[in-house]
Amino acid sequence: MNLQKIIFEMSKKTKLNIFDIELILAYVLKKSREFIIAHPEHKLTKSQITNSKLLIKKRLKGVPIAYLTGHKEFYGLNFKVNKNVLIPRPETELMVDETLKITNGKTIIADIGTGSGCIIITLAGLIKNCKLFGIDISEKALAVAKQNAKLNNAYKKIKFLKGDLLEPILKNKKFVIGNSSLVILANLPYLTPTQIKNSPSIKREPKLALAAGSDGLKYYRRLFKQIKMLHNISYVLCEIDPSQTLKIKQLIKRELSETTIQIKKDLTGLNRLVIINFKPL
Repeated sequence: MNLQKIIFEMSKKTKLNIFDIELILAYVLKKSREFIIAHPEHKLTKSQITNSKLLIKKRLKGVPIAYLTGHKEFYGLNFKVNKNVLIPRPETELMVDETLKITNGKTIIADIGTGSGCIIITLAGLIKNCKLFGIDISEKALAVAKQNAKLNNAYKKIKFLKGDLLEPILKNKKFVIGNSSLVILANLPYLTPTQIKNSPSIKREPKLALAAGSDGLKYYRRLFKQIKMLHNISYVLCEIDPSQTLKIKQLIKRELSETTIQIKKDLTGLNRLVIINFKPL
């Protein structure tokens, strides 16, 4: 059976979109999606057909493509992913863009809730002379982040720490900020139980990386309280759900009053990133 025929049959039989089928076939054949499109006549072996159908069945049960193939692209780089980490999203690339605008050679960057490590690893390849840290409470997530750091030649540039939010910094006497400025990146869990319930596509991803209390700001409340214990902070960047814009502004004004706030929109025009500026006005 050739590619054109199996794509047609699987699409008609399962109602799965062709894009997903092409990605699955590309993974099974160890080829690019472009190859699948350009070579409809290419024949599959029986084992390849069997593997493809098995993966398509899993996809129909809601397993994300990234978990089926074991990888996801972010900012042009390839990242390993599994059930222990959140799948990198295109909207999170905004955090990388904005971080690049505010860093210099004397900056310490701490990525809180690093997960797959996609943010801090991407930055490691784009900036020089900055000290980089990836922090996560999950040992399994850190294992994935370390694999990704090696995959993208960034392992020696980043120190990964296990702990709850900023605790690895607050409790580490050897962690010295000195004359450097500290930039904190936080793509923390920010969804409510209702949002998770109404989003079937994310139910397969780790709840530890998604759920954040009744209003989705549980972890940001804790983070902001910890931030008040540190000095020399220049910026904090937080990814949010657009619906949280007003509430997080109010929270920041209450907990971090001597700051200014910017809201950045993602490519779809939705409020996605909060930038908290600690520098004197």
